[in-house]
Amino acid sequence: MSDERSHAIRFHLEPNQLVISAQNAEEGEARETMQTDYNGEETDIGFNAQYLQDFLNVIGDGAVAFEFKDGNSQAQLRPAEGGEYEYKYVVMPMRL
Repeated sequence: MSDERSHAIRFHLEPNQLVISAQNAEEGEARETMQTDYNGEETDIGFNAQYLQDFLNVIGDGAVAFEFKDGNSQAQLRPAEGGEYEYKYVVMPMRL
């Protein structure tokens, strides 16, 4: 559902919850809420959905560790549990 040019999505994090939302002028809005192990302050972060999808396609069905300092700093994604490979993926946020 993200915009075709920017692929922008918004992550809204609050304790134990992640809300992922996207808007597309032609198709409307989408919102998905999921439970997380997040215990920090409420924050919003924007990302290019295609970059996140690239990582998630490689990792498959496993849990993902998503590490970040704040909504304006890079984020690091990695498999949450040690597996066959040790790798990390760094993605820069988009301005919201």
